[in-house]
Amino acid sequence: MKLPGGVGETAQAGMSPHTRERLGHVLDTSTRTRPAFAAALIVLTVAAAWLGTYAAGGTKSVLPQMFYLPIIFAAGRFGWAGAVATAGLSGIVTGPLMPLDVAAGLAQTPEAWVARLIAFLTVGVVVAWLTGESRVSVIDFARDARAARVLLRGLERGDFTVRYQPVVDLSTGRTTGFEALCRWDGAPLGSAAPSVFIPLAERTGTVGPIGRFVLRGALRQGAAWQSDGCDVLMAVNVSAHQLSDPDLFSQVRAALLGEGLRPENLCIEITETAIVRDRPTALGHLQALHDLGVTIALDDFGSGHASLAYLLDFPIDILKIDVAFVSTVDSDVKSAALVSGIVQLARALGAKTIAEGIERPEQLDTLRAIGCDYGQGYLLGRPGPAPSGSALREPDLPAVT
Repeated sequence: MKLPGGVGETAQAGMSPHTRERLGHVLDTSTRTRPAFAAALIVLTVAAAWLGTYAAGGTKSVLPQMFYLPIIFAAGRFGWAGAVATAGLSGIVTGPLMPLDVAAGLAQTPEAWVARLIAFLTVGVVVAWLTGESRVSVIDFARDARAARVLLRGLERGDFTVRYQPVVDLSTGRTTGFEALCRWDGAPLGSAAPSVFIPLAERTGTVGPIGRFVLRGALRQGAAWQSDGCDVLMAVNVSAHQLSDPDLFSQVRAALLGEGLRPENLCIEITETAIVRDRPTALGHLQALHDLGVTIALDDFGSGHASLAYLLDFPIDILKIDVAFVSTVDSDVKSAALVSGIVQLARALGAKTIAEGIERPEQLDTLRAIGCDYGQGYLLGRPGPAPSGSALREPDLPAVT
């Protein structure tokens, strides 16, 4: 599955512009405050709140509400740890160290100050969550939780299917492989586009089970073609979430053994974004898979910022040329030059190239002239049900003469 990143709305989405601007200024100021000064300010504020409450007659007054100020500040500046520490400190000084009535010297009941401590902790944790780096609102969190349940129920009901888009050898016109693509045909709103449900699956963490479903289905189909005498390469996309999973290699190896597909007939497609998320783990997985015989493809090549650096460290066998270059390769000299450069680079490194998004005969002719190895796009075949083995033996295009 191809998994573009999805981001939720901020926690400040429902605020007025004036309030949002003021809150943003406060948070930005607290973030820029030096840690030592911020910690000292929190301690002084807690002490001031304690003195004010004591001078006002004890906890029977409304002055204990002042303790929420240092708690909120600590949550915005130091996150969870600061919020819990300040809430705990405030709970202690307004509990065992603070009489209920100063004049009469009456102590509080344990139930009273424990209840106040719980309130302090709750407010601190919630504020830390709402002002954290993710900026995920409570409403978004609830929506994502519901969406995760819907996705998992759809997976259990069999609403998800795998479609296969052919990859064609541009020199012979024959189909040499397929890319497995996930489709959700039983979505609550009908057939949901991958651009809708895949980012949602990535954000809610359900991409793991969905990815395993696609992997198993693709390997099962690949094994069926293999037993029919068709030696094709089955490509499966791996998301950033999957690539950072410590069990990815064992999952892929178990699926290969379980479905009976040879490792050399599997291609794992990754993106630069997936590598960036957890580079050491990604490198370990990809190297182990490559040693097993699995082909590794770098998807959307040319669209990232450090793709060349990855070619040095990662075992890349195939470069998939980004559709942004292919779309104008027949009409723009610069695009053609870039595609030609990528093809030459791949050859120098012993890798193959696949041009994505071929939709016009002119693009196909230009790519053939440049020397691109393989092609993929609506002109060569749309994603669909798995074809029969006999259909794979016929060329999709006339061979280059």
